[in-house]
Amino acid sequence: MECNINGFNNLETREANFLQLQELIDAKRKMLLDKQKNFTVLTKQNHFLRDMKDDYSRYYKHIAQQKEDQMAALNLLKEYVHDLTTSGSLTRNNIKDAEMEQENLLREVKTIKASLDSLVNKTRKLESDL
Repeated sequence: MECNINGFNNLETREANFLQLQELIDAKRKMLLDKQKNFTVLTKQNHFLRDMKDDYSRYYKHIAQQKEDQMAALNLLKEYVHDLTTSGSLTRNNIKDAEMEQENLLREVKTIKASLDSLVNKTRKLESDL
């Protein structure tokens, strides 16, 4: 009978080990499923962030181009006013008006340039953060 008891104890031990292994397998399976879900969520977020970055980049390029076009147009106007004042075809009052307008144009160019510089710096910071 001792043999049967030892065999029974051995069977109980094997069954306990089997159940313990089964629990471990189930826990690992759950962990892998959780990781897969997290990975899926992160992948979706990553696509969203990439799309958002691409949209921002297109928007940035558009705004930067507009600012550069404004600066070019204002510089052209500034040169035109300068040409008018130096050509001698204007009266004193017209020259004063032209000089004031030229100063206004210069201030506007500086403002646009500062805005463009700020946009470029913010974009560089955003890209380095990503």
